[in-house]
Amino acid sequence: MESEHKSTSLANIVLISVLASSVAGFFSGGIAYSYIARVEREERASSITNVDVSSEQSAIIELVDRTAPSVVSITISKQISVRQSPLDLFFGENGRVETREQEIGGGSGFVVSSDGMILTNKHVVSDEDATYTVVFDDGERVEATVVATHPTQDLAIVEVDRDGLTPIEFADSDTIQVGQTAVAIGNALSEFDNTVSRGVVSGLSRSIVASDSSGNAEQLSNIIQTDAAINPGNSGGPLLDINGRVIGVNVATATRAESIGFAIPSNVAIEMIEDVEQFGEVRVPFVGVRYSMISPASDESTEYGVDYGALIVEGAGPSVVPGSPAESAGLEEGDVILQVDDQALTVTNPLADALLEYESGDEVTLTILRDGEESQVSLTLADRPE
Repeated sequence: MESEHKSTSLANIVLISVLASSVAGFFSGGIAYSYIARVEREERASSITNVDVSSEQSAIIELVDRTAPSVVSITISKQISVRQSPLDLFFGENGRVETREQEIGGGSGFVVSSDGMILTNKHVVSDEDATYTVVFDDGERVEATVVATHPTQDLAIVEVDRDGLTPIEFADSDTIQVGQTAVAIGNALSEFDNTVSRGVVSGLSRSIVASDSSGNAEQLSNIIQTDAAINPGNSGGPLLDINGRVIGVNVATATRAESIGFAIPSNVAIEMIEDVEQFGEVRVPFVGVRYSMISPASDESTEYGVDYGALIVEGAGPSVVPGSPAESAGLEEGDVILQVDDQALTVTNPLADALLEYESGDEVTLTILRDGEESQVSLTLADRPE
């Protein structure tokens, strides 16, 4: 019996050992299979990532090769008085003084017509006493003439005497999306021409107050935010999508931040170019009031009891322009224009932007707040005077 018991026990041990080996083999095989599968997935993912990155890099290189020749530098020169010798400092007004043309700044621009039209920012070419020279990618320098500036946007068109240029194609800025690739090209620091930076569209419909080195300030609304590096000198250069089409015109940077730049949407530029080509000037619908936008939690919001609207105010000129549609409609200083037709006027949709949907001669209905009471008036939009 004892030997039989030992035999049974030995058989059990063998059986258990076999089962243990089988289970261990199953798990080790499963672990090995899982590890191999994971490695294969990672290799496939790595391969896909490498293909995508390589494809995007190739696209950016191709778009730069194609568009860079159409991006220009704009130099700003002016007559500057200089003394001939340090000794002249001792002679005061009797010292010898010479006037010479000197380069004082620069910006960027890009070709928008084959016969010499170039788009840039208005603040780049705003000095009427300065002269402007366009420097092409091939090094040729051509004197430029300012032919049009936008009354309400920081855009201008200059013209050069050179044919056979290649304009850059525009994209519809209404279709761009946050996160899509953005490429900026321009004359960085007015020194490094055709500098390329890559980023994404970081935000849409931004509203900022932009100022220049002279202290001039301008409200910019419905503009594109990007983290593509934009530096002084990039002003007026193109912001491009991955296909090399213009989605915006670089205009400003945030001074107390990194990688926050702004561009005017391409559709605003397209309308300006079409106006200049058709009429020789930019035609902007005109109401004829000086205003400031009411924002929530502002003193004006508390005083007037509304957190939106265009408050008619007096400034450097009259609050209501004499002979304007606003004067004909009876608008007064202190009125708040709440709506144009069914468009509410807000900080992100100021009066100037709301009017971009209309043309001169269109009749609009304004909702007005006066002395706490709302009313509606109709007026016919006119061309903005020079």
